[in-house]
Amino acid sequence: MLKKFPKISLCGFLLFVSSAPSFASSARSSMSHFLGGKSGAVRVHITQGRVKPDPIAFVALYCASKDEAKSAVPFVDIIQHDLCSSGLFTATPPSSFLQNPESLAHAEPRLADWRAVKTRFLLCGRAQTFGRMVQVSLRLYDVNQGKKILSFSVSVSKDTLRKAAHMAADQIYTRLTGDKGMFSTQLAYIEALPPKVKGRKKLTYLRQLRIMDQDGANDRALTDGGNLVMTPRFSPDGRTLAYLAYKEDNKKRPLAHVYLLDIATKRQRALLTPDHFAAIARANGGAHVDMTYSPRFSPDGKSLCFALIVDGKSAIYTMNINEGHIRRLTDHRAIDTSPAYSPDGRSIVFTSNRSGKEKVYIMSREGSNVRCVTQGDGKYSQPVFSPRGDFIAFAKQKSNQFFIGVVRPDGTEERLIIQGYMAESPSWSPNGRYIMFIWQSGRRRQQEICKIDLTGFFMQTMKTQNEARDCTWSPLID
Repeated sequence: MLKKFPKISLCGFLLFVSSAPSFASSARSSMSHFLGGKSGAVRVHITQGRVKPDPIAFVALYCASKDEAKSAVPFVDIIQHDLCSSGLFTATPPSSFLQNPESLAHAEPRLADWRAVKTRFLLCGRAQTFGRMVQVSLRLYDVNQGKKILSFSVSVSKDTLRKAAHMAADQIYTRLTGDKGMFSTQLAYIEALPPKVKGRKKLTYLRQLRIMDQDGANDRALTDGGNLVMTPRFSPDGRTLAYLAYKEDNKKRPLAHVYLLDIATKRQRALLTPDHFAAIARANGGAHVDMTYSPRFSPDGKSLCFALIVDGKSAIYTMNINEGHIRRLTDHRAIDTSPAYSPDGRSIVFTSNRSGKEKVYIMSREGSNVRCVTQGDGKYSQPVFSPRGDFIAFAKQKSNQFFIGVVRPDGTEERLIIQGYMAESPSWSPNGRYIMFIWQSGRRRQQEICKIDLTGFFMQTMKTQNEARDCTWSPLID
């Protein structure tokens, strides 16, 4: 008999949750402030310099019939892939299991047997089908403590099973680490398409905006590859992308400006209207607006900050998206670019060469109280606040080498995490524990999407059909 739990409606499917008090993983790290959980979680003790993943036994779901097994098999596989991709967990080999799915479905597990195979956690359950719906019931046990710490009962359609599995993985991750999950998310990236010949002209810089689930599934195109596109950025609700696109005007001249794209409908529109360009030109003595680029949404999604070039000089602007009001925050005497809001929306981080070298700066959202954050050698670019507000990630070039690094907003604790032949386009996970970026390990290697944790010890690469360029990580998707 399946136990019933309080019901919560979640976007087309039902999720039932029952859990014990919060528990933090015993992963060990050289930097406790990088891995610490929320208030109420067990504090992690620092004993070693590397994270040792906790083993989880992912037991296949018990299904009474072949049809049920066919419908529900991917569920636990998706959860396993998600949790193991965090670097904090590893899968206990199924060959060591001392209980089968059927025995676990009808009785409590013999936790002494699971301790004998040196697993830390046990995930088991069963699946049943009711017409087009699949009900999956899961139980999570802390083998060392000898108790059940989480229960799920998920009722989904077959079409939403993958999404429900990601949400279940988020719940388990939160239960074990004290942090928010990051698996019900998407990645948007720029794909470098192979060259093609059009008439007598060889087209070499073909780019396509694409989107996929964070695990690489459901990869699909959002643009047709007919225009050069760059720097996609998600809105806070994950429904819109702002990006740079090169398009020809009526005189066949390429113009580079920011566009907004509705992900569901693929409808796009220019951020600025001709009236905006005319007003900006009047404010700058009639100088022509060369391009707009490097967009970022405000945390409330109502505004956008971006860089705008007039007469060859770049300054930071903001715009209220609904009302169309535009405001310049910096002048055009220096090259100011790559703005990004802080999580509370009160500050904007950006890069500038106003001191002679490209460094990271912070100012208020109105453009006042400008201060320099970084003091190291090399050229800094593409700064972005962590969702927690505790760090700023950046790209850096020094002596023909590229790095991804982090620094505190007050300029302390600057640290380089990864070095490569190419390393750029940092983007944070929604929980602020991982950075996604574009990495090329060597001259002859393909540029790839990579994920790294803040310790720098755990890194994964994600294969795409063609080279990936810019990338961005979405917020949690409901």
